[in-house]
Amino acid sequence: MLQDFNKDTAINYEEVKNEEPVHKWMTPSPITVQPDQTLREAVHLLDLHGIDGLPVISQDRHVIGLLTKSRLMKLFVEGNSPNATVEKVMKRSIVTVGSDDSIANAWQIKVGRLPVVDDKGCLVGILTRTDILHSYSYHLRQLQETLHTAETLSIILESAYEGIAVIDINGVIQEFNDAYCRFIGKKREDVIGKHVTDIIENTRLHIVGETGIEEKGYVQRIQGQDMVVHRIPIQKEGKIIGVIGMLIFEGVTELYNILGRMQELSRKVTEPAVSNPGHLKMDSHFEQIIGDSESIHSVKKMTKKAANTPSTVLITGESGTGKELFAQAIHQLSPFAEGPFVSVNCAAIPEPLLESELFGYEEGSFTGARKGGKPGKFEQANKGTLFLDEIGDMPLLMQSKILRVLQDREVERVGGVKRQQVDVRIVAATNQALEKMVGEGTFREDLYYRLNIIRMNIPPLRERKDDIPVLLTHHMQGFCQRFGMPQKVFTLEAMELLKEYHWPGNVRELVNTIEMLVSLVEDQEISKEDLPAQFHTEVIFPNHAAKTAEISTDTKKTLEEVKDRILISEKEAIIKALEEVNGNKAAAARNLGIQRSTLYEKLKKHGLSG
Repeated sequence: MLQDFNKDTAINYEEVKNEEPVHKWMTPSPITVQPDQTLREAVHLLDLHGIDGLPVISQDRHVIGLLTKSRLMKLFVEGNSPNATVEKVMKRSIVTVGSDDSIANAWQIKVGRLPVVDDKGCLVGILTRTDILHSYSYHLRQLQETLHTAETLSIILESAYEGIAVIDINGVIQEFNDAYCRFIGKKREDVIGKHVTDIIENTRLHIVGETGIEEKGYVQRIQGQDMVVHRIPIQKEGKIIGVIGMLIFEGVTELYNILGRMQELSRKVTEPAVSNPGHLKMDSHFEQIIGDSESIHSVKKMTKKAANTPSTVLITGESGTGKELFAQAIHQLSPFAEGPFVSVNCAAIPEPLLESELFGYEEGSFTGARKGGKPGKFEQANKGTLFLDEIGDMPLLMQSKILRVLQDREVERVGGVKRQQVDVRIVAATNQALEKMVGEGTFREDLYYRLNIIRMNIPPLRERKDDIPVLLTHHMQGFCQRFGMPQKVFTLEAMELLKEYHWPGNVRELVNTIEMLVSLVEDQEISKEDLPAQFHTEVIFPNHAAKTAEISTDTKKTLEEVKDRILISEKEAIIKALEEVNGNKAAAARNLGIQRSTLYEKLKKHGLSG
């Protein structure tokens, strides 16, 4: 069944693309220039909007020419006056594409910026090569998700110690893993192709195939034992094509452990750790770093510098600032770009599994080990970049092993005796204060200095407020286009509220907010009344609004007294929150409604023990 599944997913990509219309991927309502405008004005438009070319249109919006940044540079080098009109120097032989034409046809036209016209020949958009690549990239990601799903099912069958059986819609067994074979005392070749009722006593797998209703946590008597089982229908295009049966050897408690592992596998399927190098080229991560503020320009400049060397990079910043995006940009701009980009979240992998996940394992190294072994993330990232996210959450024992790899450039699999050389560029990231952790003994000092060769700090959104309107507009256009909606705009009052908001979740919170507003607001104009409550009332902590409001309305106090009261209230709120969770800082930050890094800053400000 898995083989058939993989075969079904081998779709003809070109046929899919032939059905994609240009208007779905173009940039609508592009910036244009009139033929009687000057070259100086054209340069201003290009610089203001950060674009590479301007369609020249007539009064009735017909495209009559094109003026690109490279052509302007050539004209100025040749001595043309900035006051010359666009009409005299524009490129007149223009190729256009219809809004209903296919992406595949547009790809055949070897032009960097294609004006898109409607059936009357009027300009309605611009389609760049990048837009076309984004279209291909989107469908490639859809295909990859499907393939990763099939791979995940294979991994479950090969490595799970639980018994797993897969039947087709007729009740015939298609897959039967070794654990199930051992339990019923039969060989795999003796059960494949047989009806499930002939192999598993008291089974209901074939019944679930008929009803389509999953059965989780049911008790079934097999081989004289009461066992907990799952029976889960497999659907494809809305139809039941089979059923997966899972046999839990260790009772109900183990049931919840398995569900947790399945959820983790699902996360890995939707967010593949290894990026396809070709995909990276299609979708420039550096171009996705949006902002014109001085601070973000400084970080982008550092990103380019860091990319030019093989040195280790440490990226710091609060949650939601986009640290992985910068890591991907460094990889894409670096000499390692042709290799894979492998991402590991050090906080998401249980400590007992972290070593085998990073370094791999040999066959037979532990119960359930995959036949032939498995390469770790270091091996997978060979000739590429390994991104160690949340490095501050890595256990001390594993820190020493990471340090050894950084020093020797060699890895040894779990259960192995042979060391293998790896050529990997390391980029690490954290939202914690590693220097403080070094002082507390929770992070190795020698590893810290190994990682902290090139340091990049991503500023929080509240420190680059000038970027907020740009980010809002960019993501608004993106979601409207993605959802097939008319473009929406913010009123000035709404934009001002959004700009002054403190954004504790940074860019991630901003993107989620825009998606919510685009989805829920029916009007084309989003007003301040459409914004959620937190944008109307700024408080110290969202969960302590009442206390703060009481302080802010005490008009008999001077401004300095009010500030003192606020600080005292803030300190008391932190102390109380920590006491309620027995000092657990992550839980306290969550209850206070702030980021953990923000809590550490406030602990330091108030002289409380960090």
